[in-house]
Amino acid sequence: LMFLTECPFFSSQQLQDNKVFLSMLNHVLSVDGFYFSTTYDLTHTLQRLANTSPEFQEMSLLERADPRFVWNGHLLREFAAQPEIHRFATPVMHGFITMHSCSINGKCFDWLLVSRRSCFRAGVRYYVRGIDSEGHAANFVETEQIVHYKGSKASFVQTRGSIPFFWSQRPNLKYKPKPQISKSVNHMDGFQRHFDSQIISYGKQMIVNLVNQKGSEKPLEQTFAKMVNSMANGMVRYVAFDFHKECSRMRWDRLQILMDQLAEQQDEPGGG
Repeated sequence: LMFLTECPFFSSQQLQDNKVFLSMLNHVLSVDGFYFSTTYDLTHTLQRLANTSPEFQEMSLLERADPRFVWNGHLLREFAAQPEIHRFATPVMHGFITMHSCSINGKCFDWLLVSRRSCFRAGVRYYVRGIDSEGHAANFVETEQIVHYKGSKASFVQTRGSIPFFWSQRPNLKYKPKPQISKSVNHMDGFQRHFDSQIISYGKQMIVNLVNQKGSEKPLEQTFAKMVNSMANGMVRYVAFDFHKECSRMRWDRLQILMDQLAEQQDEPGGG
């Protein structure tokens, strides 16, 4: 990159453009939360990787990457058609990764947490809410907890995202803008797309809705519950828990109420 900056064959405009490109690269590389690996597929959970075919395992990281979690996907499009350079095209994930060596009752194990942020419908709080026409939920995150113990591995996966129908919450002078549910679109089409995709990727869905069940958020909870009932899909279950009401004044012990509600479904295979 330094050579390009000092190249005597560049015109003054090219040199200026190159400085801009270098500045953009430096800015991106200085932002926290971007991860890559040249040996491990960060875009897939351990669960998916354990259930793939030999053909999948032989693919390059670029070929097999989950496009939801490849933040440099647009830049890599031109490389996709050229297998001979795939080894130079590394998918970049945005999210959070931490690894710790732990010990409980004298048993040592490695604990890892990987959060993958989707590049579809990403945006800052309030400005980006709901879903798009393809069913992508705003600020969708897949979080995986991995435990390594004596050569064995276990993975627990959860997902979160904006409530998956068409709504907005545009910032104004109020501390908490009022959510607005769109009245001019077919909510069920995008809603169905979202959960079809979720079931394909993760199996049974246990929805846990923590929004307020009164005030400005009440219509969101009511609409969500109504749409799940209308969808009538046995693979999707719904639990609403008014977190702020139940756990106000730091009464975290009351989360046991929610855990009891979820216990039966959570113990089922693929209970999600």
